[in-house]
Amino acid sequence: MKTLILLCSLVFVSLTSIVASADNVVKLTPATFDTYVGGDRPALVEFFAPWCGHCKKLAPIYEELGALFAKEPVIIASVDADEHKSLGSKFGVTGFPTIKYFPAHSTVAEDYNGGPRT
Repeated sequence: MKTLILLCSLVFVSLTSIVASADNVVKLTPATFDTYVGGDRPALVEFFAPWCGHCKKLAPIYEELGALFAKEPVIIASVDADEHKSLGSKFGVTGFPTIKYFPAHSTVAEDYNGGPRT
């Protein structure tokens, strides 16, 4: 959990100096989820719905996060949990957006509840 908090704190401090690209966020589906999650690299996964206002507001920030970690040993990914309800259900997603952290070699998710607030 300390690693997750440190990771997220570093992310938010560094976001202002990045050029964002949606290509740096891996779009997961039920067919590709296990390819990216549970392997040698940890993964931060956003479960979103396209109609969700909070998700729309988070999207450019999450893309910046993907750009920041493009060359780092962590996967930044997202799941359209409205389209892929089975994945949302599997990981207990009850609202949007929901962010889950998956340590390397694990498919057991840790909830991300936000970093330090100002």
